[in-house]
Amino acid sequence: MQELRGYQKQALHELRVGIAQGFRAQVLMAPTGAGKTTIASAMKIGAMAKGKRAYFIVDSLELVDQAVERFEADGLEVGVIQGQHEMTNYMKPVQVCTIQTLRSRWDRIASAFRPDLIVIDECHVLHKDHIRIIEECIREQIPVIGLSATPLRKGMGKVFDRLVVTATQRTLMDDGYLVRALCYAPDVPDLTGVKSSGGDWADDALAEVMGDAKLVGNVVSTWQRLAEGRQTIVFGCNVAHSRELARQFTVAGVRAAHVDGYTDLAERIQIIEAFRAGRITVICNVAVLTKGFDAPETSCVVLARPTKSLMMHYQMMGRGLRIADGKTNCLIIDHAGNCLRNGLPEDDLPAELDEGKGENPDRKKTKDEKKEREDRPCTKCGFVFSTSRCPACGFQPLPHEDVEWVAGKLVPLTESKKPKKVSTDQRQDIYAQLLGYARATGKKDGWAYHKCREYTGAAPRDTKGISAKTPGPEVAGWIKHKNIAYAKRNEAGRSAA
Repeated sequence: MQELRGYQKQALHELRVGIAQGFRAQVLMAPTGAGKTTIASAMKIGAMAKGKRAYFIVDSLELVDQAVERFEADGLEVGVIQGQHEMTNYMKPVQVCTIQTLRSRWDRIASAFRPDLIVIDECHVLHKDHIRIIEECIREQIPVIGLSATPLRKGMGKVFDRLVVTATQRTLMDDGYLVRALCYAPDVPDLTGVKSSGGDWADDALAEVMGDAKLVGNVVSTWQRLAEGRQTIVFGCNVAHSRELARQFTVAGVRAAHVDGYTDLAERIQIIEAFRAGRITVICNVAVLTKGFDAPETSCVVLARPTKSLMMHYQMMGRGLRIADGKTNCLIIDHAGNCLRNGLPEDDLPAELDEGKGENPDRKKTKDEKKEREDRPCTKCGFVFSTSRCPACGFQPLPHEDVEWVAGKLVPLTESKKPKKVSTDQRQDIYAQLLGYARATGKKDGWAYHKCREYTGAAPRDTKGISAKTPGPEVAGWIKHKNIAYAKRNEAGRSAA
């Protein structure tokens, strides 16, 4: 098993302390990319070493094979409780179970093969059968650990009795365990009058708004301008909307595919494997890639599905934040207004379990006091920021220009954060790519130095030993965007003259 990170060791310690103190149902809150499965594997290794049995409960078929592969790689003896799975073997000390199968077999299995530890993945997706099993485990004094990046479900505090928080997304970004996100909001849809269902907008009603031909076209053209070449996940409103987005990408010459909950499992696996191998660049989906999907190659997420849910919002953005070789950031292209409505990836989430009273914790609370600066999209390039000048294209609105008409009322736009720090190795790699572009286009090496400062907030201290290299798609896309912004400023200047 790989060496645990410091915050992972601390999380395990806190969970053990909780069990010793008598807490039988705890939740471990860990952001996407924090290594929840790694922590779960460490718990199961500890249990197996003591001759104990541990169950790992998931709520989708895709997560079964993913968990089995990881646990076996860590040397665990694994059986599977899912339909007539070929790995069915109740004697194994570690069982990976789907809640759908476990609910019908629990009474028989739990008595014959009593677990000593239950771990529930994505525990914010609570079924009544989860709750039944948790309640029985509490009565039998069997520890239950729930794992979630977004444990914001209303009433979770009535099911679980303690929350343990690991590192936040912001600290994981600061420490280099997640990449930074650059957020663009080129379109903010007017959702006035769109009907709701279950506290969020209804999918079909959303699709009527988001399926507008102009907006669908903007999704493709904006992606081509900002993110062309990046491995991209697109979230649509419903099946028809997602299929149309995939079709539009294909018409534009982009290798794209669509998956949803009704896609044949073998076909879905084939499409996902093609995406991870780079044979498909854009994968459009409805709901199925929202949680638990692990594709670190993803460096762009397109939000074409508005939501009021913090859980859905942060789960969607989280698909692109994992680190990978050559990956320095992730673009969030938000055509749904979600980043303005629900927050940016590095914003803190509520760190307490809801007791079922008062406001829904899955909805962003509005403060009475006005923030000095709210995040807003640049009116020129769409980059989401919170300072007086856009750090992406340099545009600075004149006084009283930092408002726009949205959903029938004036809302303040925002400004941006300072450039995010990257690691020394990442900065040197970005400089090498910028240097390669400079030399290929006849620019001086100093251009690369200054652009690296603009891109990362600083330049390498010693550039002598850094060899030029061809820009990758992320850096090439950033250069392309800067060139377009520069050309537009020059054109505007000539027009004014």
